Amino acid sequence: MKSQLNDEQIIKDILATDKSLAKLYMNAILESSCPKMRKVLGDVHMDIANNQFACFKYMEQNNLYPVEYAETKKIKEAISKFAVL
Repeated sequence: MKSQLNDEQIIKDILATDKSLAKLYMNAILESSCPKMRKVLGDVHMDIANNQFACFKYMEQNNLYPVEYAETKKIKEAISKFAVL
């Protein structure tokens, strides 16, 4: 029996994969001592981050990733809290 994924399942899988890849590439960048390799890995990492953001925006626009926006007061409190550090 063949299993079919729907669009929501596919985009959620892509988003999760991109998040995992971004972490792996960041670790590779941090471990590399070769400037040229770090540049290549950094470029790929940025491509993955851009793709992840595009997936997120698609999901948000299609009500697949509900986002709760913070109130201005809460944002200012967070800025004040971390500005001290």
